This record gives sequence, C-alpha cells and structure tokens, in this order.
Amino acid sequence: MFESEPPPEPITTPSESPDWNGVGGLHPNESEKIEGLGDVVHRIAQPIAKGIDRVLKTNIQECGGCEKRRESLNKKFPMGK
Repeated sequence: MFESEPPPEPITTPSESPDWNGVGGLHPNESEKIEGLGDVVHRIAQPIAKGIDRVLKTNIQECGGCEKRRESLNKKFPMGK
C-alpha cells in the first residue's frame, strides 16, 4: 500500500494538525498565558456566554462581571508562580 512513499507521520497534538487554528476548547493560544484560576474559568465560561448571547440575543459576554471575577480568581489562586 505504501510501497512508493512512506506513511504520513501521526498527529500527536492538535497544533500539529493542518486544520488547527490555535483557538477553541481549552487549548491555550500561544500568546495567551494562564496566570491563574480566573483564566481557566474564563476559557470555559466565554464560549458558554457566547452561545447564550447568540440564542437569546443578549450581551452577557461583555457585561464586565466576567473580567472582575477573572482578576479576583487570578489574584487568589495564581498558577505557575
């Protein structure tokens, strides 16, 4: 089957995929560093808020409460320091 050419290398991480665009899920964007628990919660809550905004025609994604919670949790529960 692969006599004329070797098999392709397996993809072991999402960033190795040709379709990977560096966003989505909990895969960190290389320019975004996780400073604390607030950043983790933000990555989970923002897609949910975006979905709610689309369905209900609201704007909770930009309410400001998320950023306050993010900063507070980052101060109380820092990571990697």
